[in-house]
Amino acid sequence: MIGQLVLQARGQGRAELSRLYGLNVLRAETDPEGFWRLRRLRRAGRSLRLGGALRVLVPRDFPDWALLRSFGLRPVEPEPFVRALSAPLALEALERQGVAPDRATVALRGLRADRDMLRTAVQLCPSVRRLVVDAPQGGRELAAWLRQEFGIPVLPEGEAGQVALGFHPDAPRQEQARLELYGAAPDLAGLTLTAPELAGEDQDNLPLMTALWEGGRLAWEDIKIT
Repeated sequence: MIGQLVLQARGQGRAELSRLYGLNVLRAETDPEGFWRLRRLRRAGRSLRLGGALRVLVPRDFPDWALLRSFGLRPVEPEPFVRALSAPLALEALERQGVAPDRATVALRGLRADRDMLRTAVQLCPSVRRLVVDAPQGGRELAAWLRQEFGIPVLPEGEAGQVALGFHPDAPRQEQARLELYGAAPDLAGLTLTAPELAGEDQDNLPLMTALWEGGRLAWEDIKIT
């Protein structure tokens, strides 16, 4: 169950079942002002956790995660959502540079060649000229498999590409255009994922889009890269 914390005047922190763009959520409203602000927020956190929520959507720039974590609650991380779109993000980054994909090299950099890196490589192989696979764990094996399956040149890890996709913060940084596909706030090198059908500031809310995508309420055709 996904929880939703809403800062609302006169909210008392009690959680109730609700719908958010067709997604079932456990919603708690809490008043962010006044002397009893933290008491109401604690009530909301406790009520969300007792109601079965583990991950919670919160307002942008929410400052009190330490309190919610004390109840075992955690954010909705956008990492899986962003990584599922890593190939089209790389192609859009190439286009912004004016580089044709069939003349471009894209670097995949991480600590291990996991399923996200594999999926991204497979999606990019029909479009780009070359790949760099830079992953100490499994990278050579993935590179050999890509050569065999797709016949695509896979360059050594020390080579640079026009665009890099970073799958781990400790991966080497060689490219100026690098998309960081991890953590609570992925850095997409100036690109933005939006869902135009959502309302107002929800349109570029990555945790919300992640929850809707996971719940089958947001399709790939509903998402734009701008």
